[in-house]
Amino acid sequence: MVVLGIDIGGTMIKTALISQNEVSFKKRFPTPSDKEQFQRLLSQMIRDYQEIQSFHKIAFSVPGSVDQSGTVRFGGAVPYLDQLQLQSFLELENFEVFVENDAKAATSCEMKYGNLKGIQQAAAIILGTGVGMGICINGQLYKGTHMQAGEISFMIRDRQITGQDSFVGMGLSAVWLIKQLAELLKVDDEGEQVFAALKDSENESAKALFHDYCKQVAFLCFNVQTLLDVEKIVIGGGISQQEYLVQTIQQAYRELFTVAPIIKKTLQPMTIEAAKFQADANLIGAAIKENEDEK
Repeated sequence: MVVLGIDIGGTMIKTALISQNEVSFKKRFPTPSDKEQFQRLLSQMIRDYQEIQSFHKIAFSVPGSVDQSGTVRFGGAVPYLDQLQLQSFLELENFEVFVENDAKAATSCEMKYGNLKGIQQAAAIILGTGVGMGICINGQLYKGTHMQAGEISFMIRDRQITGQDSFVGMGLSAVWLIKQLAELLKVDDEGEQVFAALKDSENESAKALFHDYCKQVAFLCFNVQTLLDVEKIVIGGGISQQEYLVQTIQQAYRELFTVAPIIKKTLQPMTIEAAKFQADANLIGAAIKENEDEK
């Protein structure tokens, strides 16, 4: 059964036709700045996909929390999604519509098809406009009392900073990192171009920024480990396709075990690796949500 997958991010909307873990006819659009433009874009895009192939199900991956009715209770990086019931808003009464939080969708994908398959205790940290996390406990996706488990964008990373700037979601935004590196390296703020320039660059400011970012992600992984005693954490989001980034996070994590002898004596090192499906995980995972809701 083919499902139209729609991944709504703070910067881009990604779409594709999904059949299990197969992704086809991928497209990308800049995320509109307001609800009216969003409605027009998605309505036209759905019509365009229907000309490619007939489908009767649409699965959304969205930032923020989603209740049992498919209403977005908090829009996260896309504030106009707040309190939006996507099926009625987009007039999709002729379709079956399923909505899942983006990080939870990505985690579901990795649990079923990817690098968390068969792992009982695990987490996926998704680096995008903000930072999300999905949690796997005893082989099951854990959502929490209010469907908000894993909203680590709101974790305080620096208590010396007040307001939003103290949050993990601001300090570890992959979009922010790419923009800052692009300015320092004087290249376009496109991930592949930025990382190609970074590897060959002698710009000490850019290298310091990058290594500090990776160290902060490693700290976050370490803190998650102390709370949940997970076997593995996968790093997701489009930026996770950059091997240099994942390798630097892995190295920073390993160095933590040399900082204090008690860490090495007490904690068992875990595995950190890139998510198998990287930027496609949200789309595939939203379609998994569709299958679960039908049970």
